[in-house]
Amino acid sequence: MSLGIVLVCLHQEQSLVRVCRVLTVAGSFLVAAMLMQVDTARRDYLLLPTASMITGCGIIFLWRLNPELASRQVVWVLMGAALMVITYYLLDDVRDLARYKYTAGVGAVVLMAATMIWGQEKGGARLWLEIPGILSFQPGEFAKVLVCVFLAGYVAEKGEIIRSYSRDPSFGASLALRHMGPLLLLVAFSLAIFVLLRDLGAAMLFFGLFVAVSYLATNRKRYAALMTVLFAAGAVGAYYYFPHVGRRMEAWLHPYADPYGAGHQILQALFGLAAGGLSGVGFGMGFPDNLPAAETDMILAVIGEEAGLLGSVGLMLLFVAVCYRTFAIGWQSRDSFGALLATTLGMVFALQTLVIAGGILRLIPLTGITLPFVSYGGSSIVVNFIALSLVLAVSRDCMLKPRNG
Repeated sequence: MSLGIVLVCLHQEQSLVRVCRVLTVAGSFLVAAMLMQVDTARRDYLLLPTASMITGCGIIFLWRLNPELASRQVVWVLMGAALMVITYYLLDDVRDLARYKYTAGVGAVVLMAATMIWGQEKGGARLWLEIPGILSFQPGEFAKVLVCVFLAGYVAEKGEIIRSYSRDPSFGASLALRHMGPLLLLVAFSLAIFVLLRDLGAAMLFFGLFVAVSYLATNRKRYAALMTVLFAAGAVGAYYYFPHVGRRMEAWLHPYADPYGAGHQILQALFGLAAGGLSGVGFGMGFPDNLPAAETDMILAVIGEEAGLLGSVGLMLLFVAVCYRTFAIGWQSRDSFGALLATTLGMVFALQTLVIAGGILRLIPLTGITLPFVSYGGSSIVVNFIALSLVLAVSRDCMLKPRNG
């Protein structure tokens, strides 16, 4: 990462003071990462280096796009790394979080409701809470981790009951749904809030997460299929009753109908990917100024233009490695809560990556979601590192101890 930043700075003729400042922060992040190696005998040893490589790629391209934002991003990375280490060592046993599942669920609801009431609108979506004179942050990012803790704790406690009822051909289905009530209430509330906030990316992310958890809870595909049908019906209703949803869908389906308006962003992304071809136009040789939100929502399109298909696939393979290791930790865990926590957090990483990649490739509508560890954003970076620390804590605490529940 440090070598990449030096090369970018030389390319852009940045001041030596700025180079030294950023390299100092990057070195501090390396020290924080090395602290995690103290416990390497008890935890997964591939997850953190892989996530660090992804983060380095993100900082290098951010530095190429906007050195000032890149400097801020490195500070956020340092803060995230520090919180990752603190969280990892403060949790004596990650399974203790299961006792606070309802607190986590209520906390997620409060954060989402607070955003709806007091949120500030930026980029067409009301996603930010601002503490005057101090900072602004996205509560929805923190709500993701809290929802994962709630889902893991609830399904670990009620999963066997739900599965036993779901196998009953008579009244089992209704009883299973009754026990899934808290899950269904949370998903309905979350989706409604995110649609009202115009955060379609979070709505898709939470929906995918709840579908996966409903399958894990019941071991029955029909419940996941039922939720998919309900979501599809809700999406059709949102298309007709919420103008901003309709505009997003129209821009996705017919981008050439308004190439300088609603369809501009997706068309510029597609043009950039086409220009990049197999090996890219070369680092610093692209035209990201033509692409709205290049540092945040569309950074993968910038990488695709300048690094080409090979560079994009290489980055995606790093994401595959992170998700694979996260799911493997969940699969190998001998504790039900730990297994579910790692799995749900892995689903968040995977779904975020798929949603942003699918949007840029025009497979699904653009949603405004960030690419984990890569896109600019303090809330996203900090939360991703906290989530990573929880997965590492699962690998530390739940591999050699018997599964309960």
